[in-house]
Amino acid sequence: MWFTQGFVNDLGQIALGFNPATENQAQQITPIALGTSGSNINDTGRTCCGGTLGSLVQDNSGNTYILSNNHVIARLGSAQIGEQIIQRGYIDTTPTCSSTGVISVAQLSQFVPILFGGTAGNQVDAAVAQTFPGSVDPMGTILGVGTISSTITAPALGMQVEKSGRTTGVTTGSIDNIAVTVKVAYQACGSNTKQVAKFTKQFTVLPLETVGRSGDSGSLILRTGLNPNPVGLLFASDPTGRTVANRIDQVLPALSSRIGSQLSFVGTTPLEAGSSDLSYGTPDPLVDEVAAVKDRYDDFLFKLPEVVGHGVSYSKNVPGRLVIRLFVKKLTSVVQKSTPAALEGVPIEIEETGEISALQTCALAPQSNKPTAKHK
Repeated sequence: MWFTQGFVNDLGQIALGFNPATENQAQQITPIALGTSGSNINDTGRTCCGGTLGSLVQDNSGNTYILSNNHVIARLGSAQIGEQIIQRGYIDTTPTCSSTGVISVAQLSQFVPILFGGTAGNQVDAAVAQTFPGSVDPMGTILGVGTISSTITAPALGMQVEKSGRTTGVTTGSIDNIAVTVKVAYQACGSNTKQVAKFTKQFTVLPLETVGRSGDSGSLILRTGLNPNPVGLLFASDPTGRTVANRIDQVLPALSSRIGSQLSFVGTTPLEAGSSDLSYGTPDPLVDEVAAVKDRYDDFLFKLPEVVGHGVSYSKNVPGRLVIRLFVKKLTSVVQKSTPAALEGVPIEIEETGEISALQTCALAPQSNKPTAKHK
């Protein structure tokens, strides 16, 4: 806020506190927009948790579903089909973890189980909840973004993307790693125990501003544009602000097989969008070659000290050169000495990321209770 003092001819400015995600955390009236705070109705007790109700998809019969993460609306795989999904999430109620104002907008339909431990790889952290009549904007409007394209696109290095999430609102970034394999730490609501799950075929987004923080899980990552295309489903982040996302071309088939009907995004068609949308970009054979080399050494790379993941990226030292990017919790002299300079001629560059964690946000309840939401 700018101000003047005429009698001394002064010009000054006061910086007022502003939370760009206030709208995303607020209680809405139905039909709600997405990119908003939400949680499973049973995700409360001694603690309560929440994340983002990300976007709207539909099946071949026209039934609509909210798309989010397993760990946001399916209680990390412990939920029963039919459990209600609420907006806003308990984390954003007053008092915290109460049922004040929350409404049921959908019921859990399906989720893809997450495999923990061992070497088994997951590809998605995803779930869908069928909407109640009149509860969600039928156009699938996302807060701060608007309507989206119904046509998905594949991630590519350097692609400019955006998302709208519960915690940080609308933020932007660019894809800096693809073909990512990463180990992600999870902690169920109310649990003190961490579990680690390995994910393959992911991509990461480097923030132009903070892309994702706790509570942004479930946000849809979109290629920026007039009619933004779905690219991925945000689910994890490292302490530097880089986010990790499932490829949307893996998410939809995985959930479709569980629903028993093909899922697609609610949004504009390519014709309505001016025929500017592409379902998939042309694959880069060089990226595929580097990814193949990297994946052949997956076991070797994860046995190196401090390693939490690896991907394909452009070099930070030589513009345009593709490299294997090695993510480590802490960059030490031992890590540097243990890591080869290259694999089959492909250079390796190391980056300290810290632990990579799923982005659910939780709080301690003032008192233990189990709220009952009203459906409106």
